[in-house]
Amino acid sequence: MDQQQAPLLEALKQLERRPIHGFGAPGHHQGNAVPKEAKALLGARVFQADVITPKGLDDRTEGAHVLQRAHELAAEAWQADFCRFVTGGSTQSLHTALAAVTRPGDTVLLAANVHKAERTHALAAGLNAQIVPVIIDPQWDIEHGVAPADLHKALDDHPDAKAFVVVSPTYYGVTSDIAALADLCHARGIPLICDAAWGGAFAFCEALPHDPLTKGADIAVYSLHKTMGALTQGSALLAKSGIVDLQRLWLAYELFETTSPSVPILASLDAVRREHATKGEALWNPVIDLAATLRKQVASIAGLRVFDICDLPIDSQLDETKVLIDISAWGVTGYALDDWLMAHHRVSVGLSDARHLLAVLSLGTSSRNVKALVKGLRDAAKQIKAGTSGLPAAPADLPGIGSLSVTMQNDPAEAFFGPTELVRIEEAIGCIAAEMIAPAPPGVPRLVPGQLIEHAHVDWLAANRDAGAFFLDPVDPNERKLRVVSAL
Repeated sequence: MDQQQAPLLEALKQLERRPIHGFGAPGHHQGNAVPKEAKALLGARVFQADVITPKGLDDRTEGAHVLQRAHELAAEAWQADFCRFVTGGSTQSLHTALAAVTRPGDTVLLAANVHKAERTHALAAGLNAQIVPVIIDPQWDIEHGVAPADLHKALDDHPDAKAFVVVSPTYYGVTSDIAALADLCHARGIPLICDAAWGGAFAFCEALPHDPLTKGADIAVYSLHKTMGALTQGSALLAKSGIVDLQRLWLAYELFETTSPSVPILASLDAVRREHATKGEALWNPVIDLAATLRKQVASIAGLRVFDICDLPIDSQLDETKVLIDISAWGVTGYALDDWLMAHHRVSVGLSDARHLLAVLSLGTSSRNVKALVKGLRDAAKQIKAGTSGLPAAPADLPGIGSLSVTMQNDPAEAFFGPTELVRIEEAIGCIAAEMIAPAPPGVPRLVPGQLIEHAHVDWLAANRDAGAFFLDPVDPNERKLRVVSAL
């Protein structure tokens, strides 16, 4: 196929030349009824592009196959047999993938650092989610991927498992040995689903890690909005034929995708695919060079460490556009430093936690952005040394991520839907969680419904809360209480 084509963009151009006198949705009719302030801020053309796919982007029966052709081009670009563009983010794509390979009551293996998306689907669909441990890096206090030996054991322990989900690359840019993990899954006749939300560009630049689909993954989920330039919520769901029933995957997609998908998001996905398929190397090599500059300059600042290739686990690769910085030697938390950089230098990093900052470089990152971050860090170093930064001291004893484990005590659905009560976090030891606590970013659940709350969870959650963590979607917005299964 001709990867220079962009069916969705071409259809929008034709629609702009020949507007439709519409009597259906959307009600603003290509911007005719949009508040003036919104139009002035967002521009008129975004509303002109906000049409529906049938009787807008295509005819009533989608006879021109505009969206279908865009999907076929994307499948070829990623060397896959199936593609669907998704407008509900990779969360929706992961729900779709799991629905295609499991049914209620099935066992599914999930890496311990999966996003809340996988855990919420398991809860809603009644899956028996079993956790596969990930590699813990005690020197950096971060989670990496899954070691083949740990997956092998999990498969032996759960021979009825229907699928395995791994996160590769991680939020920090570290990949798993996908080929080895895929071989283990395929030997049992089950698919490997790769949550590659941060790795969509890997297929288009040799200097980036290997794309998971080329290493044996059966399904891969990419967030094209995260680094590749698509509009927010733009995701791509891709699959290889063989173990996965592609017709069922298509049916699962239709279950979850809205019947009124955002055409601007779809068009941005189509455009991003074309850009990467035709000039991916030219797009990403400058970003990689810019990341190398940032690494070198940050490493020269006293007290800062930068995660590099030498820190990788065996058989892993590093996406060098993810620059992880350990700031713990400064005696402040990443949470506080993140806020300080925003307040004093208008710099926002991709992630902050108790010990780190993570700078994510993407196609939109400029040398000016890098200079601003380096300038902000140098200013922080100077003021922290002088005692004039105003930053609070980090807690003396912050529990490591390796202290956490997952022990499921109750059925997740019974815990979530049954009688519950609120208790102070400090008094929750021995209780059963009835809500999901997933500090964000990266949105990895540290408690899920049905899980036994152990001393380590209380220590870790309380310490990180007090240090400035943001708990995603807690019942108590003040982060003082947890929703637990009622003791009565």
